[in-house]
Amino acid sequence: MNFPSLSADEVSRAAKREDLVRETAEQIIKDFAGFNLEICFSGNAVDFYQELFGQMEKHVANLLARDGSKIFNLLYRIDVAPEEIDQYQKEFPGQSLSEIITELIIHRELKKIMIRDYFRGSDY
Repeated sequence: MNFPSLSADEVSRAAKREDLVRETAEQIIKDFAGFNLEICFSGNAVDFYQELFGQMEKHVANLLARDGSKIFNLLYRIDVAPEEIDQYQKEFPGQSLSEIITELIIHRELKKIMIRDYFRGSDY
């Protein structure tokens, strides 16, 4: 049994699995709630990314502007490294910092769920 690949292709494929999408949404909601930030999910896996991205990006932008320590703590809890943010900024110079951070949070949360799923014995 090989450890799951967390490549962009594997993450993209996992994002099409409704069970993983729902678990990812639950994890995002839980992590943001830990910082008194409300995220709602309708349960529609097809629109998962757009639905959550919009809500999350508003919170991230607000934290960047008003509460640096809270955004730092949120990123630490979710496990988004400053080096990842720097790399994304180089790769996507036209995106705002809040958009980049939000994208990284979604990717990291999905990767966590992929790893959990792997250890439950599911196949990709």
